[in-house]
Amino acid sequence: MSRHIRTHVKTEGFEGILYPGDGRRDKVMIVMSGSDGGLTLTKQEAAFYDKNSIPALALALFKTKETPKELSRVPVEYVERAVRWLKAQGYGKIGIDGTSKGSEMALTAGALFPELSCVIARVPSHFVSEGLAGSGKNKAPSGTSCWSFRGKELPYAPYRSRTFDILGTLLKEKEMHIITFNRDKDVTPETLIPVEKICAPVLLLSSKHDEVWPSYESAVYMEKRLTEAGFPYPHKHVAYGSMSHAVLTKLPWIYKMAFKSERQHPDACRRDREALKKELLDWAEKVW
Repeated sequence: MSRHIRTHVKTEGFEGILYPGDGRRDKVMIVMSGSDGGLTLTKQEAAFYDKNSIPALALALFKTKETPKELSRVPVEYVERAVRWLKAQGYGKIGIDGTSKGSEMALTAGALFPELSCVIARVPSHFVSEGLAGSGKNKAPSGTSCWSFRGKELPYAPYRSRTFDILGTLLKEKEMHIITFNRDKDVTPETLIPVEKICAPVLLLSSKHDEVWPSYESAVYMEKRLTEAGFPYPHKHVAYGSMSHAVLTKLPWIYKMAFKSERQHPDACRRDREALKKELLDWAEKVW
């Protein structure tokens, strides 16, 4: 019999897989991945917490049987309902850990729901961006927000380019170098994520070799904003010097093919990942 608990949108209002850790109920981490969608990477990172005795809920955002097909108008209520369900299971403190696009959801949910007592944002964005439609070489801006709340789209910064020549970029740069599509967006005050409204410790993890979007600049911006606001909770920004946009505890082989830094500096990236693991566990057990 599986030790994991699966939830469903039709019954619990969200889709996910709960990893019980060592059975403790004092805390649990909600885990989300990025524009890859589905649950593959989400399960991998939830399993990391699970193996280290911390319960974790792998939360699906899109591209599963029960969630939207595309990263467009995904309900922030998925997190809200997951929090409610976890409380009903007897869990005490509830944290959230989002990677890449999942960082937008983690930071946004942290600002909306004071029940979240720990927020971790890996390779984060400090604003809400436009969603994505299609797949593969046909992936393009959706013309909608990534996220919705109470039936309304969250204000978002649109892509300047309306098409992505991903194949051409791959051939030219020899990697998934799409940061040019993600720079210089029209970020207005309405699109900024109000991180100062979060009622929890905040850990920001960025990469100085981020080829997907400027996570280092976003993290620096948010750390400064929290400091200037007199944010009353612990907050920290850790910038990794070699690891790619894949700030993950385990690197899938396809990401080694996708990013130059992973191919050219494997030992340094491996050291970064060991440091990442320690940072996550220290934050989850000592700060939270």
